[in-house]
Parts: sequence; C-alpha cells; structure tokens
Amino acid sequence: MNKLYALLDSIADQPFLAIQQLYGTYSFPRFELNFIKMQGSPGANPASIASVKIPLQHSKIPEDFLQAAECRLAAADFLIRRFRQGITRFALQNRGKDGSGSFDTIALSQKMLCRDSVLFGDDAVCLRFIISLPAKGQGGVFDAEQAWIMLHQELVAIVDDCFFYQHYDRQTRLQLERFVDLQKNRRQIIQFMRQHGLVAFIANDAKLPRHSGVDDLPALCESVKTFQSPASLQITIPLSDGRSITGMGIKEGITCITGGGYHGKSTLMQAILSGVYAHIPSDGREYVVTREDAFFIRAEEGRSIRDVDISPFIGDLPNGVKTDRFSSDNASGSTSQAANIVEAIESGSRLLLFDEDTCATNFLVRDELIKKILDAKQEPIKPLYSTVRSLWKKHHVSMIFVVGGLGYFLQKADTCLLMDNYRCEDITAKVRDRLGAIEEDQAIPDFVGSRRLAADNFDPAYINQRLDKRIPKRIKALRNAPSQLEYGMDLVNLDAVAQIAEAPQLLAIGYCLFALRTKLKQSGDKPETIRFWIDWLEGEINKHGLAALEPDYPGTLSMPRKYELAAAINRIRSLRIARNDGQNHEASRKAFKRDNEKQAPSPSCRSAD
Repeated sequence: MNKLYALLDSIADQPFLAIQQLYGTYSFPRFELNFIKMQGSPGANPASIASVKIPLQHSKIPEDFLQAAECRLAAADFLIRRFRQGITRFALQNRGKDGSGSFDTIALSQKMLCRDSVLFGDDAVCLRFIISLPAKGQGGVFDAEQAWIMLHQELVAIVDDCFFYQHYDRQTRLQLERFVDLQKNRRQIIQFMRQHGLVAFIANDAKLPRHSGVDDLPALCESVKTFQSPASLQITIPLSDGRSITGMGIKEGITCITGGGYHGKSTLMQAILSGVYAHIPSDGREYVVTREDAFFIRAEEGRSIRDVDISPFIGDLPNGVKTDRFSSDNASGSTSQAANIVEAIESGSRLLLFDEDTCATNFLVRDELIKKILDAKQEPIKPLYSTVRSLWKKHHVSMIFVVGGLGYFLQKADTCLLMDNYRCEDITAKVRDRLGAIEEDQAIPDFVGSRRLAADNFDPAYINQRLDKRIPKRIKALRNAPSQLEYGMDLVNLDAVAQIAEAPQLLAIGYCLFALRTKLKQSGDKPETIRFWIDWLEGEINKHGLAALEPDYPGTLSMPRKYELAAAINRIRSLRIARNDGQNHEASRKAFKRDNEKQAPSPSCRSAD
C-alpha cells in the first residue's frame, strides 16, 4: 500500500496519461489490487479495469458453497451484486472532470449468468471491476489526492463489506444461501424435466409480471396475481433435502396459450422464454425453468439471410427465385420468420416459442376467405399451422404458441391453456370437444441444411473511410443501442433476438466471433457447419472459461448461449457460406441430420471457477 501511495504522489497533477504507470499489483492488508487496463483520458469509455484478490482462507466463504459448478456460479453472482451495492454505500461517484472518479461493475440483469467478473481459484477469489480514475482542472490533470481516497478508503470499505463472510450479518448470510440453494434446486428441476419429457416448469406462486416493457424488475403493484397451476397439469418435484416444488409442467409437443387481450398470455410467454436462465432470489421467476434449447421465433423484416433452405415453408418465388438456398439483404416478414425457424433448428434447438403479435400473419395462417380469392398456385407460402405437427413428429421440434385470434393452432395442439385475468386454465378437453381431434399435417420435406462457414468470415478489421484509417480490430457494443454490436465493418442488429439478457453477452458474442475467425482460418479448405463451430466454442469456454475469448477488457463479459451466437452469425451481412455445388441434396440432408441428432451439452461455465 505504501508503494501505491508513493506512486500516486509521484504522478500527482501530471497529464492524465501518467496513470499508465499504475499498471501492476499492490498489496493491501486483506487483499491485492491489480490494475489490468488503463483508460486514456478522463471519463473515457471504456474506463480502466482493476481487480481485487482475496485469499479464501481469509474470506471464509463456506466450502460447500464452492464445490459444485452451479454453486460457484451462484456465489460469484452474489459477490458481484454485493460489490455493486458496496459502491453505492461507500463511494462518491463522478467526483472529477468529465465524470471521472467512479467505481462501477458490468451491467447486471435479473439473471444469474456465467461472467468473467468473479473467478474462484484453488485458494483465492478474484473480482474484476471498472474504475474511472479522477482528473481535475481545465487540462484534466491526474487528481492523486482523490485517487488515494478512492483506493485507500472507499475500495477498502467495499472489499471489507463484500468478501468477508465473518463480517456478514444474519440477513446477508441467508441471502448468499438463497442464491446457492436456488441454483441447486434449479439443477434438480432440470433433471426432473429431462426424465419426464417436460419443456417448461412454472412454480406455483411465481410472480411473472415485470415492472414495465423496458424494465425487467418484478412488478411491485399489490394487485399482481401469482401463478397457480391448473390441477390437471400440476406436478410436484421432489428435492434432495426433503422439500418439494409444485407447479405446472408443460410437456413436449405442441402447446397453445390463448385468452383475451391483457389477460396474461404474453406475460406467461415472456417468463417461459427467460426461463432458460436462472433468476436471482426475489425476482418472482426464480422457479420458472425452461429447457435450455428454447428459442423465440419472430418475424424480422429487413434482416439479411444467407443460403438458408426455407423451401419446407416457402416455395419458389416469382422471377425464378429458388428457396432451397435463399438469400436476401432485405427479407420480408414471412421469409425472415421461415429463416429464423430453420436457423434455430440448424443450431440445435428443439423448442421454438412464438407469439402471434410478433409473427408475420401470412406465414402463420391462410384463412378460407383468402383461399377463395387467391389460387394456391399464386401463394408460395405454406402456412406454419399446416406444418407444426410434422415438425414435431418428424423432427421432434416442440413448439409453444401464444394465440389470441388464430384458432387454427388450437386444432394442432397437444395442450391448450387459457389465461383468464392472469389465471391459467387447462382447456385441452374443451378444445377437443369443440374443434374435434387433433388435425395432423402432411409430412414436411427434409431440410437441405448444414450450411458450412467459409474460412474468411468474421474479419474484425474496420476501415474509417473519412479518415482513411484502418483499425485491426473493432468489437464494440453500442452504448445507446444495447442490442447492436459493431464488429469489423458490420453492424450486427440483435434487436429481435429476445433471449439476450444483458449487454455484456453482446460483447461476448463479438469476442466469440473473433475466436471463431482464427479457427476458421486454420480449417482452410475443410469448412464445417455453424453447429460444429458453436458446439466447439461452447466446449472451449466450458473448459477454460470466458478467458478463452481473450477479451481486450477482462471482466466485462457475460456468457451467451450458443443459440444467440448462432443467431448473431446468421445476421452478419458479410456472412459467407462455403458453396459446394457438386454436393447433392441427399448428402446435405445427411449432414444436417448428423449435426442435429447430437445431444446438446448441459450448460456450464468455468468463469466462476
């Protein structure tokens, strides 16, 4: 600590770039401080990155909280949130020029995710955080006095409050235990779901509504109704500690959720699609659990599509446009939704989620009146309702639909749910009684899938034409557009990819693309499929943590699912698919079947190891 004080004093009132001398490690009485990256100017974004390292023997976090991977993930999530709370309690923010002189962490959602901000080693825990060192004066010189207050007083108080279990009060210890128990229970729920063919589970008394459409915090209104399972679908899942959790189990197959407007249909769907992630305690959705491969499908006008076989859903288009290798720089609602389905299945998903409000109507259905006006030969689109049973029976793709005005899908559903003033009813028997037996489809053709990535994809270089300047690597999440990623010369728009939980996942996707770039170059003239590459990279991250991506700013990433990575790949406008015109369709179908018969690996991450 004396070393740090002396160094700060030596660069006091010097030009701000003098802080580059702070790179390195400094010993404090109960932890080590390490400066990893240093900002270039006051208030810069990104700011500096530092870490604190605390011996586990001093932290005294119970060993049983760190034994299993899911427990370490829970403990890591708890610590980064407590560190963030400590910043609010103990630190003065934005004390310097241009908003400098602040502590921060990465943006955190309501989900527990694998992140590279907290790392557990054999004998220590390390937490990385964002720090903007302070500047003062018109010229923005380094303010050493305020920097010393930040590090010697405020950071010490934050670390003492965050890491030392022996200092926790009873409430804080119980909170940490709740984080760990939630992950343990969730793992057991997932195991039960696999054994019993369930795609989703919603616990009784879950609080599903959110604060607003742009705020994922739970709604706090006293009138919020908790979820209760219909008796016919209620299941009880035993836990290893003798307790049990009761709620609604949704089985594999076709499920429809219907009801009037503002009765909770889309609220239930939003909970289901976010159930691929664990939620923090008191979120209300802690025990809404969805199978890990679920992917939300919607129309996405204007997106780019590259060589996707949408022919099972859309026949050849006017002007001789073929759809077995369909490409577009400006897709329509129907072609984009067809491509989204095929790409999701190609990436390994076997659970697709739809809400009619975000779908292309002409892709979903074709009613009797339009059939009287348009001859079938004039309409290349084969409506989705005419293929859902075949997708389920032939490709084992389960689907959940939210429908308020399209009864066609009720004719196809194995399970029909009614949301009535946020109360869920099982109306399957009523639907069968009124609409008759489930209506089967004609067999859907096989996909000519398994597109292979060309070796020269994902170039990270950016050329600023105005300045005639080349930047070797540009990977940047847009500050004011949290669903858009700047990668090289591409702007990757992921607004329609509903299951990205927080902005650091977007940045991680960028570094995933960069990691794939190197391996693609090495593959040379032996291109592999998108599924092959996302599975390979997931395996590397599971073995080595997010450090395998070699981010420029460590501690700023959250783990994306491989399905969101595949979605990003498919939305890159410069995407190039390796073409092998000599390969016949039957060989391509076999490759598609090979890739997609593989079991999806169980989600894990070494970032908290």
